[in-house]
Amino acid sequence: METFVLLVAGGLVTGCIYALIAAGYAVLYTATGFVNFALGAQAMLAGYITYAGFEDVPFLFRAVVAIVASVVVSVLSWIVFYRRVSEQDMLAAVIMSFGFSIVLAEVVQLVAGGVPLPARSPVGSGRHELGPLSISSHSILVLVVSALLFALLATVMSSRGGATVRAMFQDREMAETLGVATNRMTIVLFAASGVFAGAAGILTAPILSLSPHMGTRLALIAFVGAILGGLGSIRSAIVGAIILGMLEAFFAGYISPDWRATLVFGVFVVILVLKPAGVLGRVAAVKV
Repeated sequence: METFVLLVAGGLVTGCIYALIAAGYAVLYTATGFVNFALGAQAMLAGYITYAGFEDVPFLFRAVVAIVASVVVSVLSWIVFYRRVSEQDMLAAVIMSFGFSIVLAEVVQLVAGGVPLPARSPVGSGRHELGPLSISSHSILVLVVSALLFALLATVMSSRGGATVRAMFQDREMAETLGVATNRMTIVLFAASGVFAGAAGILTAPILSLSPHMGTRLALIAFVGAILGGLGSIRSAIVGAIILGMLEAFFAGYISPDWRATLVFGVFVVILVLKPAGVLGRVAAVKV
């Protein structure tokens, strides 16, 4: 029983981190049909800005700067690169985002080196005993911050702004006819995805350590989670990513941690074959 509870907690923490990136994917996809694979690299960049140096600067200030940097990279990449290409070929823009993530990783490796760096959690390394559950302070921080961000996103998406996002996905030209500033809204959504990516990087670094290519794995697994739930819905993408984190934890705990990658991409293949819209999703036209 104790092992089960520990695996549930660990899977939930891991799933929440995946879900932050998955939320960034879904926020963009539900409005534009675009999947930004560079979100993982933006998470990595935020992690380096927060933890690699400037230890005399208050943590909160470093975290804010890191998230702002992620937002700036997200918005500028859309304005400078993705927007023009997506108007001609959305699939080419998606592939470009993956290439951009590799460029970001290589730049960080040139500047900071390729050796993994430890990252110290802002809440220390303490643990808390809750019955059969022993959970670290950082894990609690991951759960709390993720819950707050998801609640904020749910509130925004249930407002008029959320209706605007859905209208853009259904028919962008009609939304423009009705007076929706689609270009401005797209920039806002890219900024929002940058916030989620930055938060994911800051929360992930103390768990995985910092490395230039940590974002690649994070981006791919989060994408699988979003596909598992259903990329066409923000809620489904978040739930799918959390489910994937739980599956990964149980697989590692009861079978073998060496086969976790096999599980993740095995799930990806099965979902694409049996239910491409995701287990919680609905069929939607994909814009490519």
